[in-house]
Amino acid sequence: MVPADGLGWPDWPLAVARHPALPGLHRGHAEPEGPELAQALSAASGAEPDAGGLGWPGETRTETGVTLVPAVTERQSAPAAPSAPPGGGVANGAYFPTGAGSPRVRQALSVAVSRETATVSAAVPAAPEPAKDPAKYAAAYASRNVVEDAMQGGTAAQGNGDVGSVVIPEVPPSPQDTPIGRAAEAAAGVRGGGNDHPWPRPANCRIMTIANQKGGVGKTTSAVNLAASLAQHGSRVLVIDLDPQGNTSTALDVDHHVGTPSVYNMLVEDRPLADIVKPVEGLPGLYCAPATIDLAGAEIELVPLVARESRLSRAVGAYDSSGLDYILIDCPPSLGLLTLNALVAAREVLIPIQCEYYALEGLEQLIRTVDLVKGHLNPVLQITTILLTMYDGRTRLASQVADDVRSHFGEVVLQSIIPRSVRVSEAPSYGQSVITYDPGSSGSIAYVEAARELSIRSQKMAG
Repeated sequence: MVPADGLGWPDWPLAVARHPALPGLHRGHAEPEGPELAQALSAASGAEPDAGGLGWPGETRTETGVTLVPAVTERQSAPAAPSAPPGGGVANGAYFPTGAGSPRVRQALSVAVSRETATVSAAVPAAPEPAKDPAKYAAAYASRNVVEDAMQGGTAAQGNGDVGSVVIPEVPPSPQDTPIGRAAEAAAGVRGGGNDHPWPRPANCRIMTIANQKGGVGKTTSAVNLAASLAQHGSRVLVIDLDPQGNTSTALDVDHHVGTPSVYNMLVEDRPLADIVKPVEGLPGLYCAPATIDLAGAEIELVPLVARESRLSRAVGAYDSSGLDYILIDCPPSLGLLTLNALVAAREVLIPIQCEYYALEGLEQLIRTVDLVKGHLNPVLQITTILLTMYDGRTRLASQVADDVRSHFGEVVLQSIIPRSVRVSEAPSYGQSVITYDPGSSGSIAYVEAARELSIRSQKMAG
């Protein structure tokens, strides 16, 4: 279209939509109508509107060659979506572009027109608010009182035409009987349990090796958090870091830089265990024997030594463990001499099993190694505890692995399952266990429950 005196006309589909043969479709556009539109068109073309100011009396040709087609003077509701011709064009009083013959396209166009109409309707300014009627105001105030009374009474109030039904949720009898209340109660129990609620302590010191030759299954994480939970609830625990990476020492914030007296000096140089044990700050009753990077070469240096597989056993036997309840030995992810020393020195084996398929593949080899150690080097050794870790309830595999492990090992498997938790991974970067870093997290609560099971089993074993 050619602009008339600089005002400009809509594109050609709008001009076609204003044709008398296409009634009502122009209502979907947001252009002004009524006297304002008539005055604008009059100024552009020099034509006169009709007396009512709602439309044009007939066609008028201006100097610029613009043809004004008659507009619909009566408002009418938008017609139902008509059928479009296969090649586009005008059909049943509506314009369809080329390719709009698909029923899905027609439906989309119908929805789009409806939304555009709703937008135009919403843009119309609201009428001025009339003065308040005292009678209506009193009735509304009385209805509001009915609703407030119903809310205070804990029932549902059914309104008449002005007030809808108000549904009041049932309030639990105890604030702790809600998800947030239960989480807060669990967090308070973890943080403030301490010596106020001591757990059962074993009659003799339990020496447990935490082993699994597969890496990344939660050996170090389990050793640190189980030890912290037991110490918080009245037990005295020593953690021996036998992994050259020293992650247990890092998580407990114990100095383990090069040159620090460590497990390496104990194994290779026959240094007493008492000389390297250090208390853990912030957790009374928890101690740690740190590991340094020197331990990485210990496996080679132990090869020519006599009774190389019993070096740790002799050091632990010479240590006064009468004041301890638990000695937890964290092993490296292998079945070398370091892990062999840990199995010979312990009486029990705790196996963390990740709830994934690869974790099950190496389990048979670990059990075979434990049987060999029991048959030749340590007759009292036995697998007493299996802990399921990194459980992801969103996967079917995790539940299948848990069920298979429970069906195969029976009561040896703890009931507590350690879920995947971001807080568990974050805690070591702050030199803390998750028990002190975030007591209310799911990982912290799970480890506390697992430690509780350990303490309860200690009482059963003593009985």
